[in-house]
Amino acid sequence: MNILKSSSIYSFFTLISRIFGFVRDVVFANVLGTGLVADVFYIAFRFPNTFRRIFSEGALHSSFIPIYSKLLVQKEKKAANIFAGNISLILFLITFVIVVLAEIFMPNVISILAPGYIENSIKFDQLTISSRITFPFLVLITMCSIYSSVLNAHGKFAISAALPIILNMILILAALTAYYLEGNILIVLSFSVILAGIIQFWLLIFSIKKNNIQITYLKSFYIDGLKKFSKLFVPSIFSSGLLQINILIGTIIASYQSGAVSYLYYADRIYQLPLALIGIALGIALLPNLSKKIKNESNKEVFFLIEKTIIFSLLLAVPASVALFVMPHIIIETLFQHGSFNEISSLSSAQALKYYSIGLIAFILTKILTPIYFANEKPKPPLVLSLITVVTNTVLSIVLFKNYGFVGIAIATTISSWLNIVCMYIHLHMSGLFTHSKKMFLPFIVIVFSSLFLGILLSIFVKIYSNFMITNIFIKLCCLFIVILTSLASYILLISLYKPFSYASLKTEFFKND
Repeated sequence: MNILKSSSIYSFFTLISRIFGFVRDVVFANVLGTGLVADVFYIAFRFPNTFRRIFSEGALHSSFIPIYSKLLVQKEKKAANIFAGNISLILFLITFVIVVLAEIFMPNVISILAPGYIENSIKFDQLTISSRITFPFLVLITMCSIYSSVLNAHGKFAISAALPIILNMILILAALTAYYLEGNILIVLSFSVILAGIIQFWLLIFSIKKNNIQITYLKSFYIDGLKKFSKLFVPSIFSSGLLQINILIGTIIASYQSGAVSYLYYADRIYQLPLALIGIALGIALLPNLSKKIKNESNKEVFFLIEKTIIFSLLLAVPASVALFVMPHIIIETLFQHGSFNEISSLSSAQALKYYSIGLIAFILTKILTPIYFANEKPKPPLVLSLITVVTNTVLSIVLFKNYGFVGIAIATTISSWLNIVCMYIHLHMSGLFTHSKKMFLPFIVIVFSSLFLGILLSIFVKIYSNFMITNIFIKLCCLFIVILTSLASYILLISLYKPFSYASLKTEFFKND
């Protein structure tokens, strides 16, 4: 299973999903804007969506894949099937109980997760109702996460990456239907989240049956696997879901400033695109590959795989970070400044995006370095580092929010993420889990200088663009599309002068079998 090829498959379907996500956000920006209903739905949706990102892109994947993959390598398919069934049933019961308790005590949950809404009875009541409708999504997405991990371990990445397309399509249809029929948009959108979860769940069941993958329920318990899973799962909630935990903390603090939740949401939507296409895709493809190599091959081969993944991630992450830093306002304005999404909303979201862009490389590297620990079944170090990072982020968010408002939250998330990467890299080196070779420095330098050249080109475009008062949305989108293609072509041309990044070399990497 070639990691670059696998991650590319995941990235392709993720890109399609994010395109639909962009359409969804454009519809939301026009229909909801950044007002009361928008803030309420984004928080209600963020609760289960945060769990989705932590579970499907983090905790479950990190703790389930190493054990399940190693059983497949050892040709113990019966044990692997039983293990998958055990985990499915246990987590179904746990999440079901959590949802029941949350439904009963939802006002108390809201008071903790959105304390800024307590004094506004209208917002608080609407958020309570919406959250009660959307929260059962947790059970559905947990089951989806397990089945997606099973498919990933068998080298099937497309379906798990394509699932969010269903969610986005249903949310788009729900928003437009409620808007034009003058229905209760908040309630319709909340129920549409559940409908999407049900459809995603049945699609995964169909895919598992189609690929003749067995999951055994209630026949027996794979005790050894369950013990290993329990040791990995709880730490991985914090370490693999670090960014989402920090974002959730930011949401709690931002609830004290009107419109802040929406500003951070739209900025989050933009930087999450390169994060998903690069970091999450590579991290998801890396873990099963790494788990199998650790079982069968030498440290030299394992380190080479990690190093190759890091270089490939930087090849895309650094220019993406530069682009978002140089032209955040143009991106936000072009994509979202329509209807209820006004100029103030655009400027505010762009401010947040600019500071998030500085942390983008750190967000992506976290998705690459964290799987190293879980592939080696060593969850404690990333847990400790994550707790330190979360505490740092919380303290910085509170302090900076008082002085800079919602922008301080973006700054705090970026600083804490870079702190986590530095500490993680040092620990991996000291513990012997990963040491890079000297060959890594030259491609890194080439990437940095090529990205700086890209930044200069984009800065020139920003100055030219600012001299024109373009109001037509179609012309704006065309300009943005042309700039992205031109800049990307310039970067690829410059980077390809370095042989390992040439078209022929990359083509060989993508299509060879590991």
